[in-house]
Amino acid sequence: MKILSILFLISIIFVSCGLTDDITKKDSPTTGKINLFYDEGLTLHINNQISTFKTTYTYAEINLVSTDEKTCIEALFNDSAKVIAISRLLSEEEIGKFKQKNISVNTSLVAKDAIAIVVNKNFGDSSISINQLKQLLSGNDSLYVKGNHLNVVFDNQNSGSIRQLKDSLLKKTNFGKNCSAVKNTPELIKSISQNSLSIGICDFAWFSDKDDITTKEFLKTTKILAVSKKDFEKAYMPDQSNIATSDYPLLRNICIIRRSSEFTLGKGVETFIAGPVGQIMFLKQGLPPHRQEERLIEVDLSPLK
Repeated sequence: MKILSILFLISIIFVSCGLTDDITKKDSPTTGKINLFYDEGLTLHINNQISTFKTTYTYAEINLVSTDEKTCIEALFNDSAKVIAISRLLSEEEIGKFKQKNISVNTSLVAKDAIAIVVNKNFGDSSISINQLKQLLSGNDSLYVKGNHLNVVFDNQNSGSIRQLKDSLLKKTNFGKNCSAVKNTPELIKSISQNSLSIGICDFAWFSDKDDITTKEFLKTTKILAVSKKDFEKAYMPDQSNIATSDYPLLRNICIIRRSSEFTLGKGVETFIAGPVGQIMFLKQGLPPHRQEERLIEVDLSPLK
């Protein structure tokens, strides 16, 4: 009898292991295995979102790949990634290329974000206008701080920041010779910390959560410039409020884009980040969520006795 009991327990263990293995391999909104490529500027937020998702859904295996905007889109196209997180919608040209390969994609806007202009703590000014920034990017680097040549440093040569500023400010012209790029934002912060005549351009998402350890370290040696839409107008800092009201001029969106298969882990990740929990996480980390839950407050107006 004792031997039969032992054999029964052993059989249960083997069956349970088999079920666990099957669940892990099954692709559903809460189980399976995928690669998620994301723009390096979104590191703090994407890591937080996915860590929470995996804690809730323990049979989901999500491999995060930190890279640049261009590589994210290529990975989605080549099926190296089922889901990507970048700071813009796909262009009509890019959507056309997906359609040519019979690949359908689904996009969710999940939060608002911005480009940050970062300088050394000892930098002599606290604000910059869009026109001054345009002159700097064009190579007229001695007009902003007269008599001093300024270098502009980007977070990555294929980052969304470079693409956005080139499209919106420079149009068809090229960046000036004073502009260069490093590999990532930590390298950019290191470069700016060592040079008081450099201006860094990166994603504000690195700075939105003032309680984050990495953000605190960045702000020990650097500061963020306020930006005005026109010369001599009021300049606004990139913060949650000014981004939400569009007073800060260098705005962008955070988008989750996936290959459009409905009952997949990719769908689960997109739904989670775009849903109530994911939206609250953006809010708590200092970015305006795309959809904010309504709060109903009942006020008792009856006279006090």
